[in-house]
Amino acid sequence: MGRERRRLTPHSFHSRPAPGPVQEFSMSHSERVIRCIALNSLVPSPENARKTPAEGAAFAQLKASIAAHGLLKNLLVRPQAPETDGEIRFEVIAGGRRLAALQALADEGAVAPDHPVPCHVVTNEDNAAELSLVENTVRAAMHPADQVEAFAKLARAGGTVAEIAARFGVSERTVEQRLRLGNAAPELLDAYRAGEMGLQCLQAFCVTTDAQLQFAVWEELKAQHYGPSVWQIRRLLTEGRIPATAAIAQFVGAAAYENAGGALTRDLFAEEDERGIWFDDPALLRKLALDKLEFAAEELRTKWSWAEARVEVEWSDTARFARIRPKPGEPTPDEALEVERLSARRQALTEREDDAWTDEAESELERIEARLEEIQRAVTDRAMFRRKDLEMAGAIVTIADDGALRLIQGLVRPEDLAGAAHGESSPVNATGGDTGDPEDPDAPENRFQPPALSRPDPVPDPAAAARKAAGIGIGLGDDLRAIRTSLIKAHLAQDFSAAFDLCVFQMARAVFRTGYQPHALDISVVETPDRPVLRGNDERFGDAARGEGMLELNRSVLPLHWLELDDDAAAFQALRELSDDRKQSLFAACVARTVKGQLAFEPSSRPELEATVARLNIDFAGLYRPDAELFWSRLNKAKILEIASRTFGLDWASARAKSKKTLLVSSMARAFAADGEQAQHLPARLRAAALEWTPPGFKAFDAGGSETHTGDADAAETPNAEIAADKGTSPHDTPPSDRPVEAGNSADEASVSSVDAHARERSDVTGNGHDPHAGTPPALPAFLRAVT
Repeated sequence: MGRERRRLTPHSFHSRPAPGPVQEFSMSHSERVIRCIALNSLVPSPENARKTPAEGAAFAQLKASIAAHGLLKNLLVRPQAPETDGEIRFEVIAGGRRLAALQALADEGAVAPDHPVPCHVVTNEDNAAELSLVENTVRAAMHPADQVEAFAKLARAGGTVAEIAARFGVSERTVEQRLRLGNAAPELLDAYRAGEMGLQCLQAFCVTTDAQLQFAVWEELKAQHYGPSVWQIRRLLTEGRIPATAAIAQFVGAAAYENAGGALTRDLFAEEDERGIWFDDPALLRKLALDKLEFAAEELRTKWSWAEARVEVEWSDTARFARIRPKPGEPTPDEALEVERLSARRQALTEREDDAWTDEAESELERIEARLEEIQRAVTDRAMFRRKDLEMAGAIVTIADDGALRLIQGLVRPEDLAGAAHGESSPVNATGGDTGDPEDPDAPENRFQPPALSRPDPVPDPAAAARKAAGIGIGLGDDLRAIRTSLIKAHLAQDFSAAFDLCVFQMARAVFRTGYQPHALDISVVETPDRPVLRGNDERFGDAARGEGMLELNRSVLPLHWLELDDDAAAFQALRELSDDRKQSLFAACVARTVKGQLAFEPSSRPELEATVARLNIDFAGLYRPDAELFWSRLNKAKILEIASRTFGLDWASARAKSKKTLLVSSMARAFAADGEQAQHLPARLRAAALEWTPPGFKAFDAGGSETHTGDADAAETPNAEIAADKGTSPHDTPPSDRPVEAGNSADEASVSSVDAHARERSDVTGNGHDPHAGTPPALPAFLRAVT
């Protein structure tokens, strides 16, 4: 007998309607009739808005849902023209994925080919494409938090993970993850719904099932203005636990740990490996590791003079021991011949010319290298310690980084170095002189490696010694330190002079001295660079960055002699003895050298620094003049003409609009140069405008845009009016066609733009060139639009 086909019931039908491709179903909504149409009478519509093929995990979920629950939402169809056989078929204009899932189930034999499918039939006059788009877009997916609660409800009703996964077409791991999210504290689910945290953060909270701990961590983190992060949540929830990736955890193993009664925390949202497992009881884990190491050490004691088991071994732990080298192993005659043959062949391959090198030769060379390494390992494993070495030395057994057992053998304690085994005078020549034949592997100087640390005893802890002398333990010291510090803070908060001295002392040491400096204040002071990294060795850059020379001059007059004192107490006393004005100059110099670079128009620019720039009233125009190489040549032509138009007027810029960029750059460089001789061809008004111009973002609060601050109508006409007056023509006359265009030789006369004049007037009043009440900028002139 063939496989029995299960008939799906539309909307939980329990009886199949009468035969026929179309059956009216006794259900209406808003005067619309839902019809049950045979599955084999339905075809996809080319006007369906969803074009992506139905496949992947989402399609599998849909199939499983239809198989378990039936078709919960009817299809949207319209009739096709009758086929030659007279049968009417229906195009599915919305619900193509559901149709594909039903057809796949029919192919698998899960449903009959003529299975009745509930459909909403529309007429051919309806806009099928629009209806399909609406059906696919005007809907909202279930919120994951709601899915979590729904899965949890099914689980409480007795549904197993496998059953839920099968009914919804998802993996069992996905169901486990959703059920684990059901263990989240209610407040966390509410926060997730409200958008206060993302799904990954919610998953991180569920690394533990302790709802109280989850809520406590959430209360701690949600106050942060930047919101919690996944790593923060996991760190706070797993503090005191050891990840399964730790060497000690790999050494012991999860099975042995759990058999000893240890609890594990598993993060189902981590990758499917040990990164999502924590050992909750570090003490138990350490005991199990030590027991396992001790078992190995007990066996080593039958061989060596002594053996120790240690969970962790640092470099300094073994550096205080001398080392005995084992007697090297020897290759067998066959191995020696093979090594000779392979080495000769390797030499021949490596001496080949590049054009003779082939993939086969490379593969052969790799096989030779692998075999030589294999022989070398075999020879090394044959190294043997002498009996007298075993009687004098010992071994440490510990855990390697990969969780394997690690043996450190041939260690000689410092107290055993004085007497050589079996009457040797001294295994290690402390003076470094020769004591035997350097070719003899049994000679003491060849057998022994002296300690890497000359002092066998640990370096004493000065803090511990001080506490012992005072009779104060660590805990009492912590408490007394906190009590004393709070009293110091309370009094220092009321004494500007004392606080100022402390601050200046620390800042100056950080800025004007190199290397680490111990300090009393938890203040980080870092000197910022004076130039870009790529300009580090550019001597010409110093010509433009005149501030560098000014800073050097400033440093030469600062009171820095106290920095040369080695005694910090004496240095601080010398600083305190400075006059107030010298301390203030030193403080200002320190603060100045920590300023972060910014142009006023940059989004990250700090307003407090811009306000300080306005307060300083810096003559940027007088201190920096743009040159051809560093500035003008790095602008595009449209920007250069825009600056020229706004500084010298439209006529001056128009006359040079068709010049080559190199000529335009040269002309602008001479016009804006600090050297007056280069700009002597300019009228005084234009020269004054050039000398007052600064690059975008230099002046305080300069937005850096190209907008013009317009004034009244008469003022806006001033430039052309002045030009006309100088040339004896009407303000509206067209400039003569024989106007020269070669930049640098023009003797054109134009006035300073009234725009800049008004901007300077406002600058005189406000201290900066920023006018919040400026009008709408005029459109660019035609020649600028053409260049742009």
